[in-house]
Amino acid sequence: MHSNSDKSAKKMLVELDILEYNKKDMATTANILTLLKFYASKQKSPSIDYGEFCDYVKRYSQHHLAENPDLALYTTSTAAIADELQKYSDERQIVIASTGITKQTIYVIGYYIEYFTNIYKDILITPSIPFPNINDLSKHTPTAIVTTAQSTEIIYKLMEKEILNDRTLYGITFSKGVSTVLFPSSVSVNTLIQAALKKLHELMKKGDTHDYFLKKISISNPGKEMGVKNFFKLFMENPTGALENLKDVSDNTFYYWSQMAYFIKQDYDKLKDFTSEDINVLQSVYIIEAASSFYKTQAQTKQTKDNAFKNLEMLLGQPPYYFTMSDIVKFKDPHGANLLGQYTEDDLKHYLEMKTTHTEGNQLPELLTFKVGDGEGYFILKEKVMQLIIRLCADARVTVRESLTKLWYKKLLEWETLPEMRENLAFEQCLRHETSVAQPILSSLLQSSFLPVLSFEDTTPGHIMLYRNDSLVPYSELLMISRQEIYTDARIKLPFWYTTPIISWIAALIFRKPKSKTKKEVHKSATEQLREEKIQEEKHEQAKRDAADTSDSSRKTRKLELRAAAEEAEKALVPANSSLNRELEGYEHEWNNMIGKQAHDNLTEDVNSLIRDYMRKVLRTLHASGFTPDRISSLADSLVNTPSLMKIKNTPALKRYTELFMIKLVKNIP
Repeated sequence: MHSNSDKSAKKMLVELDILEYNKKDMATTANILTLLKFYASKQKSPSIDYGEFCDYVKRYSQHHLAENPDLALYTTSTAAIADELQKYSDERQIVIASTGITKQTIYVIGYYIEYFTNIYKDILITPSIPFPNINDLSKHTPTAIVTTAQSTEIIYKLMEKEILNDRTLYGITFSKGVSTVLFPSSVSVNTLIQAALKKLHELMKKGDTHDYFLKKISISNPGKEMGVKNFFKLFMENPTGALENLKDVSDNTFYYWSQMAYFIKQDYDKLKDFTSEDINVLQSVYIIEAASSFYKTQAQTKQTKDNAFKNLEMLLGQPPYYFTMSDIVKFKDPHGANLLGQYTEDDLKHYLEMKTTHTEGNQLPELLTFKVGDGEGYFILKEKVMQLIIRLCADARVTVRESLTKLWYKKLLEWETLPEMRENLAFEQCLRHETSVAQPILSSLLQSSFLPVLSFEDTTPGHIMLYRNDSLVPYSELLMISRQEIYTDARIKLPFWYTTPIISWIAALIFRKPKSKTKKEVHKSATEQLREEKIQEEKHEQAKRDAADTSDSSRKTRKLELRAAAEEAEKALVPANSSLNRELEGYEHEWNNMIGKQAHDNLTEDVNSLIRDYMRKVLRTLHASGFTPDRISSLADSLVNTPSLMKIKNTPALKRYTELFMIKLVKNIP
């Protein structure tokens, strides 16, 4: 680089050059940084006298004021120019340094960027040209023009997100006294790595260097001589493709690069004095090491992310099969670590968006979404929808039938009749409403837009027909509930005089409530009424159990804490619209596929006995604080993987059944 000399002559030449440049090649500019860069390029020096440049800008502004009114700011005072220069200094696009008692010099970083960019172009053509280093800067150049950091830090940063510009001159530092490499932000980091690989390639072509390092790596890898030979052969035969070879992050390739770097540094450590060629080789090795390490880290991160998404897919296929976004965010891998963290929130959103939109031909996406009323949306795997509907229909049948039977009995006791007792259409509407209350998930699935297509696509053996003549089959068929059976069951419970014609007619006239009063009553579904009654019964039973357990205060406290922990676990694992017993029944039908009632009951009792025996041992040392959903899952996992239970094929359903049965046992501790 050249220093300023013969300033007055240069000033005249620069002014004439700029005037001529503006006439021919560009519109008149009011950008101080643009003028700085052009001024420096004409001087062929990055350093500019502060005062001279301010004088130049004033004259330039006066000369071009008519063409660009924005220059009026700089025609009379240098304060505006100084403000602009300070702004660029704060942005680290220039450095203003004192070079005398009253003298200041402006160093234009853009000039350095351009200068060193050309050097890197030459290195790619002629690898023997040394990397530009910190010693290539002139003696009085301020260190502030260089952004210095370790090789791994800069190379990692640029390989993760590279933005090419003329704003930064990096100083890549290495260990053991190897001089700092200057690297402009206008050059791609791949160019830096490619240059380092070419320099290493040049080293291997000299004398017996290639054979020497081939032998050393082969000796340290007995039995892998052919792999080492192929590695060297690929590197030597295709130097232009060396970068792609470096990106090969298979364990062997990464290991060979690491060993080559290690052996080269080991040999150079024995030298007392380094030549410029030695320094060049060491700089190249450190650059290649950093790049190789980045690719390896990137591959490991990708592998971790891929494994996390595989675990996510597995968990989506496990009970209860439908999940909200907040549920998915809390998923954990088999080791208990959160999946969110192994992939980012953006990765998760992209994955779910892809799974819910990507289709093949006319088929539905692999992952489907539905909403319950106006509430939160749920995700469910397409392959699990029909299985879940069958299970929920079985659950809803028990709940709805029990609720309606009890409600109709109460109404008949009050000498009232409901439309659904007499009319099939009203009964179907009643069932639809009761299903939406008892099983909102089932109700939403049955009303979803994807179900007609899914029902048509479903080819699983023994699948149920949900549609007839392009319409959903009646709820009475889905739930296998008969209006007449419920009505008969309700009437059977009535006293005999309710069914004796004359007596019942007279009693109805006397005891039936006026219609005006019945209309004012707040309507509640049969399921809601039954649920409230069960809650009251459970509270009453709990109060009775608590009152009876007074013999041993410490033992009582522990039992209460365990039961409370079981109730908290129940809230986490049992949907709000279901019950513990109903979930147990549903999962039992999934894993217990024995034909014949006796065989079915025997298998269930055997499994229940195993769980009871297992929990009897666990409860001896189990503390309430440790009875969490995660702990329950771990206990269930240990039990279902025992030889006794491994023969049962539907492991996910069995595991969830085991978890729920454990909760039931602890919840009902006497």
